[in-house]
Amino acid sequence: MIMENDKATVEWLNSQKKATMYSYNYSWQFFLEFTGLTGDKILESRKADKEYAWERKTLEFKTWLIQKGKSEHTAVSATTAVRSFFAFYRLPLDFSRTQKARLTEATRKTEDYLFNREDLKKMFDVGDLEERYVLTAGKSFGLRAGDFLRLTRGDLQPYLNRETPISIRQYTTQKERIKAYPFIDSDALPVIKLMIEKMDRQGRRNSKDRILTFSDEAQLSRVLKRLVEKAGLNVGNKTVRFHNLHKFLIDRISSVMSESKWKQVVGKKISEGAYVSPESLRQDYSRATPETCFTALDLNYIRQRQEAAEAITDKLLRKEQLSDEDIGNIKRYGIKLAQKTSRRTQTNGGDCGLQFEQINEAQLLQYLKAGWQIVHRLSDGQVIVKR
Repeated sequence: MIMENDKATVEWLNSQKKATMYSYNYSWQFFLEFTGLTGDKILESRKADKEYAWERKTLEFKTWLIQKGKSEHTAVSATTAVRSFFAFYRLPLDFSRTQKARLTEATRKTEDYLFNREDLKKMFDVGDLEERYVLTAGKSFGLRAGDFLRLTRGDLQPYLNRETPISIRQYTTQKERIKAYPFIDSDALPVIKLMIEKMDRQGRRNSKDRILTFSDEAQLSRVLKRLVEKAGLNVGNKTVRFHNLHKFLIDRISSVMSESKWKQVVGKKISEGAYVSPESLRQDYSRATPETCFTALDLNYIRQRQEAAEAITDKLLRKEQLSDEDIGNIKRYGIKLAQKTSRRTQTNGGDCGLQFEQINEAQLLQYLKAGWQIVHRLSDGQVIVKR
């Protein structure tokens, strides 16, 4: 509860965004209890402080919260609120390097549950429209909860008639003011379209209307927990929260993108010189969609996979050495050089009948006995052979 007669506290809290204000107010009440002072008195004491007393007191406050049974992360968040108060009045706390380390260290006592694609499909099947939007758009964009909640009709609607994955162009994150370049994947697109139609029926046609009308970020995590329960997933003692979708996307796009690229997609800080065009990001993002999407594969990915398979088959037919890029494409697209990707060519009116297959080493002996020849060995133990 904000103390109306505590002018320093009121002015500081009212300067914050709504969600931040509630969070800081919660933490600040503990600090007032710990010090036994009002915000006005704390400010007055800070102005006269020449011995770094309030730096030491803030560290003591963190220890006090943990002793009261609060988590380390709650304690760290509370000290962030305290630092914000002093910084607002241009009296920032000046911690030594050792003090800063003590102030920010926190060991999580819980571990996040790691979703896989099959989990998300089961959750999708039991969800209503709004729940499906949180699930599919959440893992498609990879944004933090606060940035995800800020998405408006105008952010998404202009791009919905394009081929997936669809770039929604530059989106500036709220907390750090960093540029993010999210994509709409093939799972999220039909759900987003239905959400726009629902907004039409509700009369929410302004481009600035938010897609979701949730009052706080915690509701996003509640949606996922509800879907996990309805889908009957066994997550053991692991934690389910909206941030899990952020991790899900990063784990998969980081396997096909450089660090500077995947950070650009989800809105993490990179050097200015590392920025690339959304179209270049789109090509990389599409390579991850077989691992992120549980509906039909993106047409762009299918086309790229087909072109790569044809190029590799042509090289094998011409008895050319496969390049590192070819080997990478075999792994990236899961290309299996079996009969459906083989070619039969005409030579002087005859059929040379060349056929290639990709097999495990355990199968090699039987293929060699049948007259097949080794063309190339892959680093993962697979072997390409030809008849």
